[in-house]
Amino acid sequence: MKRKSRKFGVKCVNLSKFRIKNKFFAFFLLLVILTILYIRYLATPIVIANTETQIGNYATRSINYAIADTMNQNVSYGDLVTVVKDDNNDVAYIEANSVRINLLSRAMSKVVMSNFLEFAKNPIKVSLGSFTGISILTGVGPKLAFSVNPYGEVYCYFTSNFESAGINQTYHKIYLVISIKINIVFPFKKLAVDSASEVLLCETLIVGKIPEVYLNSNTLTEMLNLVPTKFSS
Repeated sequence: MKRKSRKFGVKCVNLSKFRIKNKFFAFFLLLVILTILYIRYLATPIVIANTETQIGNYATRSINYAIADTMNQNVSYGDLVTVVKDDNNDVAYIEANSVRINLLSRAMSKVVMSNFLEFAKNPIKVSLGSFTGISILTGVGPKLAFSVNPYGEVYCYFTSNFESAGINQTYHKIYLVISIKINIVFPFKKLAVDSASEVLLCETLIVGKIPEVYLNSNTLTEMLNLVPTKFSS
C-alpha cells in the first residue's frame, strides 16, 4: 500500500496589509487624541464663555423683573417697620414686621427663580465661526444650539441705612437685595455665575432722637433680627 504524502506549507503574512492596518490605527488614534484636545482646550472654553454670558444675562433679567414687580406692589415703610416713640417724642425702638418681610423676601426669591428657569429653557447658541478660535470669525456662520441644566439658589434680604438729615432728624432707608447663584456642570469644568442687585425699597424721615444702638449699625438684618431667605432649585 502506498502512503499518501502530506505536504506542509508555511502561510505567508501579507506585510503590506499589516502595515496599512497599523497606519490606519495610528491615524485613528491620533485623530481621537486631537479631537479630545480640541474639545478640551478650544471648544469647551468657547462654549463656557458663551454660556456664562447668556446665563448671566438671564439672571440679571430675572432679578430686574422681580424688582419691578416689587416696586409695583407699592410697599411702604410702614408695611415693614414700625417706629415706636416715648413720651418725649424720641424714638424708643424700631420694630420690624418680620412676618411681612419674610413673606415678601420668600415671594421675591420664588419669582426670581421662576423667571430664571423660564429664560433657561432657551437653548444656548454659539456661532460656528467661534469654534475656529479666530477672533475675526467670532459670531460668523450658523449658530449651534444646545441646552444646559442649571441649578442654584436665590438669596433675598433687606438692608437698612440711617442718614442724618439735621438736628433730631434722620432718614431711614430700607434696601432690597436680591442675589442669584447659578451652577452648570460641563464635562471638563463646573461653571458658576453670580448676579446681584440692590434697590431702594422705601424710606422715611424720623423726627426725634434715635438710640445709638441703631445709628451704630446699618444692617437691618442684624438690628431687627431678620433672617435672609434662600430659595433653591
